[in-house]
Amino acid sequence: TTTMTTTTTTTTTTTTTTTTTTTTRTTLPEEISCIAYGDPHVITFDQARKIRELGMLTHEEMWRQAYTNLDAYITTFMDSGDYWLLKSPQISVQARYEGLGGVCEVAVGGPFLQGHVFRVSHQASIHITWDGEPVLPSYPGPEFSDEQGLIRASFIDVSYGDEFWDGVGARSPALELTLPFDVRMTIVMPRACRMSPFLTMRKQEGGQDGQCGKAEGDDKVNMSHWRVDHPDSLLSPKMLPLEAQRAVAAHDFHTTHASSRRMADGGSATEGIDVDLCIEGAQEEFAEPCERVLNQTGNAIPMLFLEACKLDVCVGGPEMLAYTAMVASQVYQKVVAAAAGAALCEFAHPPGHSYIWDPTCSMGVLGCLADGKNIECRYCGFGPYESIPCP
Repeated sequence: TTTMTTTTTTTTTTTTTTTTTTTTRTTLPEEISCIAYGDPHVITFDQARKIRELGMLTHEEMWRQAYTNLDAYITTFMDSGDYWLLKSPQISVQARYEGLGGVCEVAVGGPFLQGHVFRVSHQASIHITWDGEPVLPSYPGPEFSDEQGLIRASFIDVSYGDEFWDGVGARSPALELTLPFDVRMTIVMPRACRMSPFLTMRKQEGGQDGQCGKAEGDDKVNMSHWRVDHPDSLLSPKMLPLEAQRAVAAHDFHTTHASSRRMADGGSATEGIDVDLCIEGAQEEFAEPCERVLNQTGNAIPMLFLEACKLDVCVGGPEMLAYTAMVASQVYQKVVAAAAGAALCEFAHPPGHSYIWDPTCSMGVLGCLADGKNIECRYCGFGPYESIPCP
């Protein structure tokens, strides 16, 4: 008998597949800011960037650099007419300066609004339109948004908290706009022809220009170059010839202000304001009250507004003290606070929450001393700190 044994061998082959995952990070364009205010003054995109960088320095270095070149941070532009604040392929923002140069009207349009025009005017009263139709008829009022969701507009109150000179406080209605392309604008409206449009946006792919500048290091902008030609105007038709507007605005100034020097010389409060005298040196008598109002915290950023404050108070009266302080506060909050917090707060570990650098902080104030080392380091915008605004 023969026995046969069969052996079967099974071979298992293992195939290893390697999967490579590629993560692509999109870097957003730089956020840039521009503001027009006062008689008027313009802080261009590049000047706002310089202010932000200044605020990120240590206290001593900030003060040293601030006084090295004060003219580098604010441009004074005294003229009347319609001008481009911002001109880009997609976004158009125009401003009307009247009288001695105050901002009386702002219009926003361009392809990013699909041909629509949003216009804000504050002369005898606040008047707001969308394609010429009145919206937000009263202050305070309900929020406005269009059917396509292009724009959201609502009233807010802006204040600077304290009272300064002769009980004049800085509190004002303002309009907050949220627009396409991550464009935001706050328009402070303390009184007729004293609007302050504050524009924040991303640098545009096709570039940007106008009185706000190119945001490409152009420190000196030719403000007069950007007058709006009539066919391109988004602003309302002018109701008065330019010279008549100047006369009306001058009358308003005549009846509200005369400098202490003219009064000391026996002049009348209704005498004409000599703007040339203010420019040539008469504004120096207002240096002390301006410095007292602006230097409340020892931070150098508000003091960048000192020269503009002296001129505005000389021309527009003591209420311009509180107005300038309010503008300086807005610039700090919107341009400097977050960047300064990132540079100066000293957390042992990243906190995972929003925080700013707030020079108004003191011991025991909500959110202050967030990093346990610097009293000015402050939490904002979340949980128990939700009432503290983040930029």
